[in-house]
Amino acid sequence: MKLRLTREAEIDLKNIRYYTVKEFGTTQAKTYMVKLRQGFKTLSEHPEIGYSIAHLKPDYRCFQIEYHRIFYKLNGDVIGIVAVLHESQLPKRHLEQRDEE
Repeated sequence: MKLRLTREAEIDLKNIRYYTVKEFGTTQAKTYMVKLRQGFKTLSEHPEIGYSIAHLKPDYRCFQIEYHRIFYKLNGDVIGIVAVLHESQLPKRHLEQRDEE
């Protein structure tokens, strides 16, 4: 399936990279971004791998990659990535402010 990231999800990824470079260095940031890309590839090959979060947002799913959770919605042959949040972030607040573009 094809992945489509919302503008907010793209910003999430940029912020993750920025934070990781700042706190852990460029090498660790590159390593972590590779892990995230591998996780996105797994998600595109197995879109049902994530668990339902219908209690937060109907028809949405969540898939954990390392320390981040990917929040997405299946729409035909497209996986709409709405948010990429650290596991310490409360998803309800972020998901209320976002929608699939």
